[in-house]
Amino acid sequence: HKEENHKYYEYFRSFFAGNFGACEARIHMLETCIDPDADLQQMLVKMLESEDETMIFDMNTLVTEMGDYYLQELLCRRLCEIDSDNLEYRNRLAVAVLKQGRYREAEELFRPFLEVIKSALGEAHSHTLTSMSNLAAA
Repeated sequence: HKEENHKYYEYFRSFFAGNFGACEARIHMLETCIDPDADLQQMLVKMLESEDETMIFDMNTLVTEMGDYYLQELLCRRLCEIDSDNLEYRNRLAVAVLKQGRYREAEELFRPFLEVIKSALGEAHSHTLTSMSNLAAA
């Protein structure tokens, strides 16, 4: 596993190598969170058991940018456990499920989110319109 984990770690680093200014914080976060010599699965389990909302959110942003929607879903579910009222977490979870092609489940996640966002921001707000578009895609 050690060689596999090191390749994954190097992938993270090389993914952002062309834009160091924009990724310096993410690289630091990865170096803090992921030991390249540790078992990747153990690191993920440790992260999913963590109460460090900021660290989980930052990792979620990173894996979303990389297009790893399965891992995004796992991290979003953990974020929703920590703060079930956070609309951004709920929306990110629905998007992750949608990106995996699980349309019925995504629709079930988007509908209540849309109702909350519609009543909070109004029907004409850009976030509401984006949520309507996401629901239509599901």
